[in-house]
Amino acid sequence: MPAKSTATNKYKMACFIQEAPTIGEIVPGSLVQKMSADGHPYCKFRSTLQTFEGPNRMRRRYDARNVANVILTDERINDLKRRNQWRGEWNHPNPDIEGTKLTNIRMTIPDPKLTSHFINNDGLEGYKYKGDIVTHPGTECGRAIAAEIIDLKAVPAFSVRLLGNMIPNARPGDVNIKVNKVITFDCVDFPSHPGAVADIVHQESAEVVFLRDLARYAVEQSEVMSVVCESFEISMDEITGIHNGLIVVEQADVKMMLYPSEHNIRRELTAGLFGRENRFKS
Repeated sequence: MPAKSTATNKYKMACFIQEAPTIGEIVPGSLVQKMSADGHPYCKFRSTLQTFEGPNRMRRRYDARNVANVILTDERINDLKRRNQWRGEWNHPNPDIEGTKLTNIRMTIPDPKLTSHFINNDGLEGYKYKGDIVTHPGTECGRAIAAEIIDLKAVPAFSVRLLGNMIPNARPGDVNIKVNKVITFDCVDFPSHPGAVADIVHQESAEVVFLRDLARYAVEQSEVMSVVCESFEISMDEITGIHNGLIVVEQADVKMMLYPSEHNIRRELTAGLFGRENRFKS
């Protein structure tokens, strides 16, 4: 028989909860693409992290003020946010082998190596808990999520990971979870809280023209370059500095870099015909 609560013995069940993701609305202009110091792209955007207008798809209902207050008064979360280190993972941590369990530390402390994003500037906005998300530019998970957003136009969703008490005898429509500790909001796929997705909109971008293609096009469109190439048996790739599809920058000495250009090539060839040494700078 299921346990029942009474006036003197209110039955509660302690639990560790990893909700399914929440999807949020799309707001134009909120996605910002940036580049890290080592050249990796990453994204910054606003996102809904959890919603409270009713029971979620797991039939759990949370009190918005309870969740917001737990986060607001959590010493660890506040310290992490001050240092921009409140991190989430790509998917909730789960054991790889059926029948095994994760340690309490693994469940309650996100793994830095598996970090996909960071959370900051969070707070309750109406019946939604929102925050700024920055994807991690240095981890495999963070780069993968950024690639999905930038290249595949994906809209990420988020799911809360927390510790709380279930109240099994709560009436339909009432709050049936009391949250004691919020660990983080992980990036996941299918929403249990409808509406907890990133507030981003993807716009069609112009066609990207790589530098090597632009250089070859410029040379091919120049009548002067065509004459130079034909007269001196020089290939288009030699003119543009392209070798096997890559742009090659020749270094003449420690002080000088040579960059192919129409005017300087004509001057160099002319100087060669008269036996004069003539170097040019970029």
